[in-house]
Order: sequence, then structure tokens, then C-alpha cells
Amino acid sequence: MKRSTGSFALAFLLAGVLGAQTSGRRGGPPPGLLEQGKGGLSSACLDALGLSDAQKTAISQLHSDLGAAVQPLFVERRGFHDQIDAALQAATPDPTAIGRLVISDHAIGEQIRTEHQRFQTRFEAVLSPDQLTNFKALHENGVCAERAKHSH
Repeated sequence: MKRSTGSFALAFLLAGVLGAQTSGRRGGPPPGLLEQGKGGLSSACLDALGLSDAQKTAISQLHSDLGAAVQPLFVERRGFHDQIDAALQAATPDPTAIGRLVISDHAIGEQIRTEHQRFQTRFEAVLSPDQLTNFKALHENGVCAERAKHSH
């Protein structure tokens, strides 16, 4: 019985953390994460890089690709969160079932992180060597920090 209670407590804690991370969101990415052409980067960051029109177009396409890749994942993740919430409301919540849902949700989160890393790699490839050096310096001082990291 002790193990079952511990499993339930862990599942409940994880579900609470997940719920807190997504409160207010209904199947979409965090606000500001996929602003048109920015991929979560601020206007100040992009302005400071002095992008050419061709670079702006390429980055806009990268943004569109990112949005197309992660939007269905956010919808799927919202579904897992709803299932976790419902499972926790049961008269006798099943810790194993809740744990499986949490693990599935985590896998979707990893897919989202992979897509963001792919965007970051492709974004950096669009930059000239000088722009990339500038971007890394701006990232270090927070001007080019991803908004998603600051919205939690």
C-alpha cells in the first residue's frame, strides 16, 4: 500500500506541475513563442542582427516550419493534460494510468524541444559569421533570450 500511495503522490505532483506550466493555454504554444517571423526571439534581437531581406524571408519560412511542426504537438499535449486532470478527478485515481499519461506527455514535450532545437540550428545557419557572433553575445546578455524561457 505504501508504494501505491507514493506512486499516486508522484503522479499527482507531476500532474500539478504540468497543469501549472500550461494553465491558460488551450492547445497552442505559449503566448509570443511563435510570433510571426520570430520563432520566440524578440524584435530587439532581430533588429540588432541587421538581417537582410533574404535572411528575413528565410527566417520567416523557418518560423512557419516550426509552427507547422509544433502546433499539432501542443494540441496533443493539451489532450494529455486534460486526460491527466480527468484521471486525477476519479474517485480512486489509478497511479499507473496517470503515470503512463505523464510519460506520454513528457515524450511530446521532448518532441517540441527537438523542433525548437532544429529551428535554432537552422536559424543560426542563416546568419553570417559576424551576425552569429553578435547573436551569441546578445543571447548571453538576454536581448536574444527565447521568450518561452521567460514566460514560465
